[in-house]
Amino acid sequence: MSLIIKHKDVKRIVFPALLLSSGFLWGQKTATDTVKVATKDIDEVVVIGYGTVKKSDLTGSVSSVSAKDLAATPAMNALQALQGRAAGLNIVTAGGAPGAGANVTVRGGASITQGTEPLYIVDGFQLDNALNIINPNDIESIDVLKGASAIAIYGARGSNGIIVIKTKSGKKGKTTINYNSFMSFDMLSKKLDMISNSEQYVKYQYELAQLGGKASQWSNVFDNSLGTDSPGFYTGAFNRINSRYASAPSLDWQEKVLGGTGMTQNQNFNISMGTEKTQAFISYNYNKQQGILANHDETRNSLRANIKSELYKGIRVDFGSMFTSNSVNGGGSFGGMKKILLQPINGGTKFTLDQLYNTQTYGDFSSLDSSYDTENPYIENNASTSNKRSRSFVANAGIEIDFLKNFTLRTSGQYTWNSSKSTAFSDENSRSYLTDPVNTGINGSISNSESYSYQITNTVTYNNTFAEKHKVTVLAGTEAIYGASESNSISLSKFPPFVNFGLDQIDNATVRDKSADRPAPVTMLSYFGRVNYNYDDRYLLTGTIRYDGTSKFYTDNRWGAFPSVAGAWRVSQESFWKDHKINNIINDLKFRVEYGETGNNDVPSNLWRTNVVLTDYPLNNTIGNPAYVTSSTYGNIDLQWEAMKATNIGVDLAFFNNRIKLTSEYYKNDVTKMLLLTILPAHTGYSNQYQNIGTMTNKGYEFTLNTVNLKSENFRWTTDANIGFNKSKVTSLDSGRDFRTFTVGSNRGGQVTYYATVGEQLGDMYGYVYQGVYTTDDFIQAANGTLTLKPGVVKPATGTPKPGDMKFAADNAAGDQFTRKLVKIGNGTPDFIGGISNNVSYKGFDLAMFMKFSVGGDIYNATKQSLSPYALYQNVPTEFGNNYYHLIDPNTGQATNNLVRLKEMNPNEGSSLWSLSNTNTANITYPSSYYVEDGSYLRIAQLTVGYSLNKEFLQHISVANARIYVTVNNLATITGYSGYDPEVAAASGVSVTPGYDSSAYPRSRSYVLGINLTF
Repeated sequence: MSLIIKHKDVKRIVFPALLLSSGFLWGQKTATDTVKVATKDIDEVVVIGYGTVKKSDLTGSVSSVSAKDLAATPAMNALQALQGRAAGLNIVTAGGAPGAGANVTVRGGASITQGTEPLYIVDGFQLDNALNIINPNDIESIDVLKGASAIAIYGARGSNGIIVIKTKSGKKGKTTINYNSFMSFDMLSKKLDMISNSEQYVKYQYELAQLGGKASQWSNVFDNSLGTDSPGFYTGAFNRINSRYASAPSLDWQEKVLGGTGMTQNQNFNISMGTEKTQAFISYNYNKQQGILANHDETRNSLRANIKSELYKGIRVDFGSMFTSNSVNGGGSFGGMKKILLQPINGGTKFTLDQLYNTQTYGDFSSLDSSYDTENPYIENNASTSNKRSRSFVANAGIEIDFLKNFTLRTSGQYTWNSSKSTAFSDENSRSYLTDPVNTGINGSISNSESYSYQITNTVTYNNTFAEKHKVTVLAGTEAIYGASESNSISLSKFPPFVNFGLDQIDNATVRDKSADRPAPVTMLSYFGRVNYNYDDRYLLTGTIRYDGTSKFYTDNRWGAFPSVAGAWRVSQESFWKDHKINNIINDLKFRVEYGETGNNDVPSNLWRTNVVLTDYPLNNTIGNPAYVTSSTYGNIDLQWEAMKATNIGVDLAFFNNRIKLTSEYYKNDVTKMLLLTILPAHTGYSNQYQNIGTMTNKGYEFTLNTVNLKSENFRWTTDANIGFNKSKVTSLDSGRDFRTFTVGSNRGGQVTYYATVGEQLGDMYGYVYQGVYTTDDFIQAANGTLTLKPGVVKPATGTPKPGDMKFAADNAAGDQFTRKLVKIGNGTPDFIGGISNNVSYKGFDLAMFMKFSVGGDIYNATKQSLSPYALYQNVPTEFGNNYYHLIDPNTGQATNNLVRLKEMNPNEGSSLWSLSNTNTANITYPSSYYVEDGSYLRIAQLTVGYSLNKEFLQHISVANARIYVTVNNLATITGYSGYDPEVAAASGVSVTPGYDSSAYPRSRSYVLGINLTF
């Protein structure tokens, strides 16, 4: 039984939950406790670009997540652990498959067509895909830099936000060994309601076949191939169905294919050791996740080590390295949910249930109905397999030297290497073989890629305090980054049909396609500086500038300057505030304001020149003559940095000796000179060109609340909550264009068009407005049986409608006809997102509950559209099977056109769904508001109960700490969405296409058992 609860208005639930979860400020605190809390808050350090700063001295907008917050989440990677825990950070995983990727955006991102992935900085160095690579147990803290002052120090790379990760390091003193382990059992959290009754299913198949002129094809499967010319074939059809299928069993494909239990195990070991001079940290992590679908799993191994040492007084060195090996079977995704859901639940008189499940019936069904396109998912999942193996190695080193007085020089470098190999193979049971056994046959593919990069950073820092009140920190530095990559792939067909050795026998296969790519290396050289001024802990000022040069643009446009300035006023440090009674209530108040500029060069290299590509030129009626032609993309020497001007205003508040802390932010990001691929006029001879065109804005509000609700000697209850509102707006596009379109999906797989329209928000979905079906009340029937629409009833785009046909809203000037004009039917961008975490501890027990929410975003349910009826033998949702408009008269077994009889057969025709007519087979391919649903949800993402054993007892067995815990992930979701899960990623990985759900691998509910040990 699913724990997903449907609700039409999640907004009414989220805000009360946010308020109630924060609790009330009960309990007493001693003076000593108050001092400890206040001191901790003052000394808390936040990692910013090329340094750290006390949280109280921050001038920029930064959200922080500590190691304690991450440790509370048993997760495969840091992406999962970080979801919903930082205001303004939106992480949406692309389904529940092992190894699935995620869309990560900070404040909505800063581009339309280019990627919106933030920059990841790990221990001072850039590391792509860091949250998916680094073992979450190795992370000390994560700081999300969002405001202009915080991100401008990274210049060109900071426009999409920056996630700064600090990893754990060795500590001085006694050697500490930590062992953390958990085992998770994963199960399907929800099943979609499909027709499960054999009699209902076969009757539905009969009507579909009859209206499509395929009665004999129906009979071949469900009626012992009885001829349509046999006496009583039609008039007795329903009686034969009743007698044969009334109590016939059926297959539950979701249960068969997804009903198993996947198991995840995680083993993590680390050791910390150190003396006064030298500290070391070593960790190893093994993670194995089995999906609920067979042949879908992920195995990850990672090893990390770092050493810090003071060689001499004022000279420090550090070295770090990390190696990660990852193997994903199933490709990290699965687009076959449609195939599972559409499978025949009864084989009729042609197949037994065992044959239906254990044999590849695709060829049989498709030969009877060419529209049938759903191969047996159980067989196909074994016949077509894939694997991706990737390895990453990172090594970095640095030296710090204190010189003169108050100066520190740091020189550091990092080398990163990545390699991956992807393979796929489809044997003789696969659909690709059955579709084309001669030309394609048994087939496979192999692709390899390799990349490396290095980064060298030099900084000089000056720290000093003048007259006890004037604190100055000056940073100056240079940075060089170089990266190169190459890839190749080969596609193979016609593997020998004898003993199957898979890809080991590629020498006996035919090369179908091959490719290789070695793009130009990417280099960047930067100069940067920052000044922090602090007067008496009351007035704070930060000024930053970065000068970046990139090889991606032509010589004249390679350099860009990115400045920022920020100021803060700590009102609570003023004497008029500290000496007033209000200080007993509001003990910390700080106002912040910042402005800055950043850039973006997230486009391929060498777009300033027109490339030459190899092609084939027929000569003397023969092919195979190599020739070179210019590519379809025309070079642009004027291409330059995309620019973003960011403004942020923030207020930090603390009440009742820091028992309540509230941070409020307002921001506005203006993006100009966007890097867009624009279509060129045909007379130019080229198809497109990258240009700096278009502008957009992102603005919004963010709130972070931290409360200590209850505190006593043995009991503590705290709440952390965040909420973010973001709204984008396109302010200009190509010259003379008011909109750009982005179509996602396929004709039968569910298709919708997104618009980026000047003056509107990103994420607009366009299609046709569904208004139910034509009913008998919409027609006048003549004596000869001819039907005509009544005056005032909207006319379809073409032809003459019949009762049961889909009806779409009029879109012409007269308001009386549907003309297939695309109109807005939804928007996939949520109004606001956030998370709520409650932590309770009592003596040795601890309880943690984390909830996340998203409100206001629409979802285009392409899965639902792909399940609409279009082929014989395929199943449909119960919602449709119980409520479609009937045109076949059970008494005659054939279609009727009589309005009186149709009214009798469809007593609730006003609320019916469309009929199975051929007209509707075409209509269901239209993007329609029927498939747009509210994607709001409130999810109890995690519930953990733990117990820490008594330390006095543990001392006898030489254990410092021991904790056991039980966790349930994805416990319950309150939503009105009818699909598997309302958390869906952008269809194309960019911000313009959010809220598209097409056959995504469903998220599971997992039950976790874990243990934490410290020696």
